[in-house]
Amino acid sequence: MPADSSAGSMAFEFGSDEDLLDRLSARAQELVYLVGSAVTAPSRAGEPGVPRVDGVIELIRGEYQHPRELQRFEAALAKEPDNRYQAAFRHLLLTRDPDAANAVIRRAVLLARRPSSQSSTLSTALDPEACRALEDDLEGWHLPPAADALGQVLARASAATRPLVLTSNFDPLVSISVRRAGGRAYTAALHGDGSFSGVDGQGCLVVHFHGDWFRTDTLHTPAQLGQERPKLAASLAALISARTLVVLGYSGWDDVFTRSLIAMVQGGLAPIKIAWAFYPEDEAAIVRGSSRLLAALRPGIDRARVALYKGIDAHVFLPRLAERMAESRAPVSGAHHAGDSGARPGDSGARTSQSGLFFAGESGLRPIVPPADPDAASSHTAGSIVAVLGTHAEAECAPDNSAGGVLPVPQGTGSSGQGGTGMSAGTSPSVHVQTGMPPGINPFQKAGMLGLSAPSYVARAADAALAEALEGGAHVVVVRGDFSIGKSSLLLRADRAWPSGAGAAVCLLDLQMMRVDDVNLFLDEFFAEVGRAYGQGFKGWREVQTAAAQRPLLLTLDEFGGLTPEVAQRFVPALYRVVTQLTGALRLVVTTRDPIAEVLASFELSNPNLGDWPEVELRPFTEAELGRLLALLPPRARAVAEAERATIRERTKMLPKPAQCLCFNLWKDESAGIGDADLAARVRKKESYR
Repeated sequence: MPADSSAGSMAFEFGSDEDLLDRLSARAQELVYLVGSAVTAPSRAGEPGVPRVDGVIELIRGEYQHPRELQRFEAALAKEPDNRYQAAFRHLLLTRDPDAANAVIRRAVLLARRPSSQSSTLSTALDPEACRALEDDLEGWHLPPAADALGQVLARASAATRPLVLTSNFDPLVSISVRRAGGRAYTAALHGDGSFSGVDGQGCLVVHFHGDWFRTDTLHTPAQLGQERPKLAASLAALISARTLVVLGYSGWDDVFTRSLIAMVQGGLAPIKIAWAFYPEDEAAIVRGSSRLLAALRPGIDRARVALYKGIDAHVFLPRLAERMAESRAPVSGAHHAGDSGARPGDSGARTSQSGLFFAGESGLRPIVPPADPDAASSHTAGSIVAVLGTHAEAECAPDNSAGGVLPVPQGTGSSGQGGTGMSAGTSPSVHVQTGMPPGINPFQKAGMLGLSAPSYVARAADAALAEALEGGAHVVVVRGDFSIGKSSLLLRADRAWPSGAGAAVCLLDLQMMRVDDVNLFLDEFFAEVGRAYGQGFKGWREVQTAAAQRPLLLTLDEFGGLTPEVAQRFVPALYRVVTQLTGALRLVVTTRDPIAEVLASFELSNPNLGDWPEVELRPFTEAELGRLLALLPPRARAVAEAERATIRERTKMLPKPAQCLCFNLWKDESAGIGDADLAARVRKKESYR
């Protein structure tokens, strides 16, 4: 580190965890996170995770079997008792080679693996392809609380921003956490000089500036970390000057990042803003342990450009931040409530909201009646629904109820027609719900899209609002809601919400699974999938128009905000033009997390010819909707849940995912014979809701 003076006698002012929580939640879209090993390391002894310093040194020690080699290794550590990690890797590189150092890191990362449904088919070998397959096995990784919560925060970021994480870590847990929370993440791994200004992708960019666990070499020693990397330094400087840098679990190594940071602070030229979090609560301990860093940051501290915070345990703080940010995403005001007083289905006044937003109030609910003859009316059973389902939070753990990409619809019009609520066709949502579940089968899901036969799908106000929008003549409908609130599950049922579209071809596309990085490849995939819905091969818009004019098409696009601007600027105007030209023969339903105006702005689309995009907002459960979910519990668990309803409201925030998780756990506990007191204790535990 360039500065070698002590921190001096001048006192430093440290903020609290509450101060930092307020600051970050107030500027959620303007942050860059710099995270170190503490964020992805185990939160307590005995749990899986990427080991800390002592664990990695133990792995290196395992490289030496001969007593003489082992003795030399221990001597190398003894020479640098305050820098054992770097001493261990320096010795390893001198006595083995860089490949051995990379292999140690891969073995360390694999200690964060846990059993999964794919574990038996995935190799634990250390070759790149095996590592890539392991990264894609999202459920096979243990995420400590800090990493899990950071993924939730990043996955919620607006489509108009580019979430960014800088890390000295080699492991992929931040990227995996973002993806498991329903977001996208892509990696830039650097082990030498280079700029990532040209790196482009969708979602959260995770920059590993000391290397990656299998994509690059990894950097460990002072010589490696201290190498001049001017292009990388310039890229880092540009990023840091544009947003607030939040430093968590990072000790300030003498590396390219810390040097660039200090140069910016001491130069005083850039409007840098840094929030640096320290783990110790004792201010004197922080000053003793980080005197050189604090002295180097002093110019920025004096100008209030660098703020210091104490007592920040990432495994406690980040879950609180995720919860705070989730609470701050309040429903958009000014929504039109179809079904409220004076707004009746079929009344034109119910569709003239200033914001174009549809929301069906509870009093306006009406059942979505499935076709009387599924074989004749549903394109699901005809095999014309194209299901391209990704690994985001609403699909990653979906039950395997499909074959060959075709999602079957259960026969008949019983409870499955209402998403498993126990209502037959045309039954009012207010009637008693019958569980009717076979013994031993848990009807709830802890994660994943709820398939067409999922018993725990509860029809909500948005189901009726979507039906009303489609029946009211809306050619384009946006289903909007926060992550994991059920957008994909509702989208899967969009054809049932369009009764007049009986016999229509249905094409369900998940844009996360398509080549949004290349516009020509994307369009090829798109036309091929729409053609498949008709049993044909399409290559352009003219074929889509001709086919839809003869047989209506319901086109649904999940994760619409995941398009890149390059793809969106060619695809969206053309799609909208075809939709309007077909005057109702093609209905388009898309899902987004953010208001459609923000999504279109992120695509740099301001064409007034795109017209209105009415929105259906998918909101948290109402009391009645939560009650219908709880009614699926077995008798004792249901009684306990009703008695603890206030606790469930508080813990779930009336969101479907934590409610599903709780019910899953309660069902499992009652099936195992757990007593009523323990069932009640289950309801009160925070971990029961994830």
